[in-house]
Amino acid sequence: MKCIVFGLGNFGLALSQRLTKRGNEVLGVDSDISKINLYKDSITNTVALDVKNEQALQTLPLTEVDVVFVVFGKDFGTSLFVIALLKQFGVKRIVARAISPVHKVILKSMGVTETINPEWEYADFFATKVELGTTIDSYVVDDDHLIIEWEIPSRFIGRKLGDAKFEEEFGLKLIALKRYDAKIDKSLVMNNPSDETVFVEKDVFVLFGHPKNFRKLGIQVS
Repeated sequence: MKCIVFGLGNFGLALSQRLTKRGNEVLGVDSDISKINLYKDSITNTVALDVKNEQALQTLPLTEVDVVFVVFGKDFGTSLFVIALLKQFGVKRIVARAISPVHKVILKSMGVTETINPEWEYADFFATKVELGTTIDSYVVDDDHLIIEWEIPSRFIGRKLGDAKFEEEFGLKLIALKRYDAKIDKSLVMNNPSDETVFVEKDVFVLFGHPKNFRKLGIQVS
Protein backbone atom coordinates (compact mmCIF):
# COMPACT_ATOMS: atom_id res chain seq x y z
CA MET A 1 0.00 0.00 0.00
CA LYS A 2 1.17 3.52 -0.80
CA CYS A 3 0.25 6.21 1.69
CA ILE A 4 1.03 9.73 2.86
CA VAL A 5 0.98 10.74 6.52
CA PHE A 6 0.55 14.44 7.33
CA GLY A 7 1.82 15.29 10.80
CA LEU A 8 4.74 13.51 12.44
CA GLY A 9 3.79 14.04 16.06
CA ASN A 10 3.81 11.11 18.45
CA PHE A 11 0.92 9.31 16.77
CA GLY A 12 1.82 10.24 13.19
CA LEU A 13 5.37 9.05 13.75
CA ALA A 14 4.28 5.74 15.30
CA LEU A 15 1.76 5.22 12.47
CA SER A 16 4.35 5.97 9.78
CA GLN A 17 6.97 3.69 11.33
CA ARG A 18 4.47 0.85 11.83
CA LEU A 19 3.19 1.10 8.26
CA THR A 20 6.77 1.15 6.97
CA LYS A 21 7.72 -1.87 9.07
CA ARG A 22 4.78 -3.77 7.58
CA GLY A 23 6.14 -3.24 4.08
CA ASN A 24 4.03 -0.28 2.97
CA GLU A 25 5.43 2.67 1.03
CA VAL A 26 5.05 5.68 3.31
CA LEU A 27 5.70 9.37 2.74
CA GLY A 28 5.82 11.26 6.04
CA VAL A 29 5.11 14.99 5.75
CA ASP A 30 5.72 17.65 8.39
CA SER A 31 6.64 21.34 8.44
CA ASP A 32 9.31 20.75 11.11
CA ILE A 33 12.59 19.95 9.34
CA SER A 34 14.12 18.65 12.59
CA LYS A 35 11.52 15.86 12.72
CA ILE A 36 12.20 14.96 9.11
CA ASN A 37 15.93 14.67 9.75
CA LEU A 38 15.40 12.72 12.97
CA TYR A 39 13.02 10.10 11.58
CA LYS A 40 14.02 9.81 7.92
CA ASP A 41 15.71 6.43 8.42
CA SER A 42 12.66 4.76 10.01
CA ILE A 43 10.08 5.88 7.41
CA THR A 44 10.19 4.99 3.71
CA ASN A 45 10.35 8.63 2.63
CA THR A 46 9.99 11.96 4.42
CA VAL A 47 9.60 15.54 3.25
CA ALA A 48 9.49 18.91 5.00
CA LEU A 49 7.10 21.47 3.56
CA ASP A 50 4.58 24.11 4.54
CA VAL A 51 1.36 22.11 4.66
CA LYS A 52 -0.67 25.33 4.41
CA ASN A 53 0.92 26.17 1.08
CA GLU A 54 -1.35 25.00 -1.74
CA GLN A 55 1.42 24.96 -4.32
CA ALA A 56 3.68 22.95 -2.02
CA LEU A 57 0.96 20.34 -1.43
CA GLN A 58 0.44 19.94 -5.16
CA THR A 59 4.05 18.76 -5.53
CA LEU A 60 3.13 15.59 -3.59
CA PRO A 61 1.78 12.46 -5.34
CA LEU A 62 -1.63 12.91 -3.70
CA THR A 63 -3.69 11.09 -6.31
CA GLU A 64 -1.17 8.29 -6.80
CA VAL A 65 -1.42 6.82 -3.29
CA ASP A 66 -4.00 4.48 -1.77
CA VAL A 67 -4.69 6.54 1.35
CA VAL A 68 -3.75 9.88 2.90
CA PHE A 69 -3.67 10.19 6.70
CA VAL A 70 -4.13 13.63 8.29
CA VAL A 71 -3.15 13.17 11.93
CA PHE A 72 -2.11 16.52 13.39
CA GLY A 73 -2.29 16.27 17.16
CA LYS A 74 -3.54 19.68 18.30
CA ASP A 75 -3.83 22.00 15.32
CA PHE A 76 -7.54 21.93 14.56
CA GLY A 77 -7.30 24.63 11.89
CA THR A 78 -4.41 23.07 10.00
CA SER A 79 -6.19 19.72 9.90
CA LEU A 80 -9.32 21.22 8.34
CA PHE A 81 -7.33 23.36 5.91
CA VAL A 82 -5.26 20.44 4.64
CA ILE A 83 -8.31 18.20 4.31
CA ALA A 84 -10.18 20.88 2.37
CA LEU A 85 -7.28 21.09 -0.09
CA LEU A 86 -7.01 17.31 -0.36
CA LYS A 87 -10.70 17.11 -1.21
CA GLN A 88 -10.21 19.85 -3.78
CA PHE A 89 -7.30 17.95 -5.33
CA GLY A 90 -9.41 14.80 -5.69
CA VAL A 91 -7.65 12.56 -3.17
CA LYS A 92 -9.35 9.16 -3.26
CA ARG A 93 -9.25 8.17 0.43
CA ILE A 94 -8.66 10.34 3.48
CA VAL A 95 -8.33 9.06 7.04
CA ALA A 96 -8.30 11.89 9.58
CA ARG A 97 -7.54 12.17 13.26
CA ALA A 98 -10.51 13.63 15.16
CA ILE A 99 -9.17 15.85 17.92
CA SER A 100 -12.57 16.30 19.57
CA PRO A 101 -16.22 15.32 19.06
CA VAL A 102 -16.85 18.70 17.38
CA HIS A 103 -13.90 18.11 15.06
CA LYS A 104 -15.34 14.71 14.15
CA VAL A 105 -18.70 16.28 13.26
CA ILE A 106 -16.98 18.86 11.05
CA LEU A 107 -14.92 16.17 9.33
CA LYS A 108 -18.07 14.19 8.63
CA SER A 109 -19.72 17.28 7.15
CA MET A 110 -16.69 17.59 4.84
CA GLY A 111 -17.24 14.05 3.59
CA VAL A 112 -14.51 12.38 5.66
CA THR A 113 -16.07 9.13 6.84
CA GLU A 114 -12.92 7.49 8.24
CA THR A 115 -11.78 9.10 11.47
CA ILE A 116 -9.53 7.94 14.27
CA ASN A 117 -8.78 9.13 17.78
CA PRO A 118 -5.90 7.14 19.30
CA GLU A 119 -6.49 8.50 22.81
CA TRP A 120 -10.13 7.39 22.93
CA GLU A 121 -9.44 4.07 21.24
CA TYR A 122 -6.49 3.21 23.46
CA ALA A 123 -8.46 4.28 26.53
CA ASP A 124 -11.16 1.77 25.55
CA PHE A 125 -8.57 -0.95 25.03
CA PHE A 126 -6.69 -0.20 28.25
CA ALA A 127 -9.87 -0.03 30.34
CA THR A 128 -10.87 -3.44 28.97
CA LYS A 129 -7.38 -4.82 29.57
CA VAL A 130 -7.42 -3.69 33.20
CA GLU A 131 -10.92 -5.05 33.77
CA LEU A 132 -10.22 -8.46 32.27
CA GLY A 133 -6.62 -8.89 33.35
CA THR A 134 -5.45 -11.31 30.64
CA THR A 135 -6.38 -9.35 27.51
CA ILE A 136 -3.73 -9.38 24.76
CA ASP A 137 -5.55 -7.21 22.25
CA SER A 138 -9.03 -5.89 21.58
CA TYR A 139 -11.01 -4.36 18.75
CA VAL A 140 -14.07 -2.16 19.22
CA VAL A 141 -16.70 -3.15 16.64
CA ASP A 142 -19.20 -0.62 18.02
CA ASP A 143 -20.39 0.59 21.43
CA ASP A 144 -22.04 -2.76 22.13
CA HIS A 145 -19.58 -5.27 20.64
CA LEU A 146 -15.92 -6.12 21.13
CA ILE A 147 -13.51 -8.65 19.70
CA ILE A 148 -10.92 -9.63 22.30
CA GLU A 149 -7.83 -11.82 22.20
CA TRP A 150 -7.67 -13.40 25.65
CA GLU A 151 -4.76 -15.46 26.93
CA ILE A 152 -6.20 -18.67 28.37
CA PRO A 153 -7.05 -18.46 32.09
CA SER A 154 -5.68 -21.37 34.12
CA ARG A 155 -9.16 -22.79 34.81
CA PHE A 156 -9.60 -23.62 31.11
CA ILE A 157 -6.31 -25.52 30.67
CA GLY A 158 -7.05 -29.22 30.14
CA ARG A 159 -10.71 -28.64 29.26
CA LYS A 160 -12.21 -29.49 25.88
CA LEU A 161 -13.48 -26.83 23.50
CA GLY A 162 -16.90 -28.47 23.51
CA ASP A 163 -17.11 -28.14 27.30
CA ALA A 164 -16.19 -24.46 27.48
CA LYS A 165 -19.73 -23.30 26.58
CA PHE A 166 -18.78 -19.67 25.98
CA GLU A 167 -22.11 -18.84 24.34
CA GLU A 168 -24.32 -20.71 26.80
CA GLU A 169 -22.61 -19.47 29.97
CA PHE A 170 -21.31 -16.05 28.99
CA GLY A 171 -23.03 -14.97 25.76
CA LEU A 172 -19.66 -14.83 23.96
CA LYS A 173 -18.76 -16.42 20.64
CA LEU A 174 -15.37 -18.06 20.14
CA ILE A 175 -14.41 -17.01 16.61
CA ALA A 176 -10.84 -18.35 16.62
CA LEU A 177 -8.32 -20.26 18.71
CA LYS A 178 -4.62 -19.43 18.53
CA ARG A 179 -2.01 -21.97 19.66
CA TYR A 180 1.65 -21.34 20.42
CA ASP A 181 4.14 -23.14 18.17
CA ALA A 182 7.51 -23.39 19.92
CA LYS A 183 9.32 -24.25 16.67
CA ILE A 184 8.65 -20.81 15.23
CA ASP A 185 8.10 -19.01 18.58
CA LYS A 186 4.72 -17.75 17.40
CA SER A 187 1.01 -18.35 17.96
CA LEU A 188 -0.96 -19.55 14.93
CA VAL A 189 -4.70 -19.75 14.29
CA MET A 190 -5.92 -23.35 14.43
CA ASN A 191 -7.95 -24.42 11.40
CA ASN A 192 -11.42 -25.64 12.40
CA PRO A 193 -10.65 -26.98 15.90
CA SER A 194 -13.12 -29.70 16.91
CA ASP A 195 -15.11 -29.87 20.13
CA GLU A 196 -12.59 -32.50 21.26
CA THR A 197 -9.70 -30.03 21.10
CA VAL A 198 -8.10 -29.77 24.55
CA PHE A 199 -6.96 -26.33 25.68
CA VAL A 200 -3.28 -26.06 26.60
CA GLU A 201 -1.05 -23.45 28.18
CA LYS A 202 -0.47 -20.32 26.03
CA ASP A 203 -3.63 -20.85 23.98
CA VAL A 204 -5.37 -17.62 23.04
CA PHE A 205 -9.14 -17.26 22.72
CA VAL A 206 -10.47 -14.78 20.15
CA LEU A 207 -13.93 -13.92 21.46
CA PHE A 208 -16.77 -11.73 20.19
CA GLY A 209 -19.52 -10.24 22.31
CA HIS A 210 -20.95 -7.49 24.51
CA PRO A 211 -18.63 -5.73 27.01
CA LYS A 212 -20.82 -6.74 29.96
CA ASN A 213 -20.44 -10.41 28.99
CA PHE A 214 -16.66 -10.08 28.92
CA ARG A 215 -16.84 -8.57 32.41
CA LYS A 216 -18.99 -11.51 33.49
CA LEU A 217 -16.36 -13.94 32.18
CA GLY A 218 -13.60 -11.88 33.78
CA ILE A 219 -15.27 -12.04 37.20
CA GLN A 220 -15.69 -15.80 37.03
CA VAL A 221 -12.12 -16.59 36.01
CA SER A 222 -10.41 -14.07 38.29
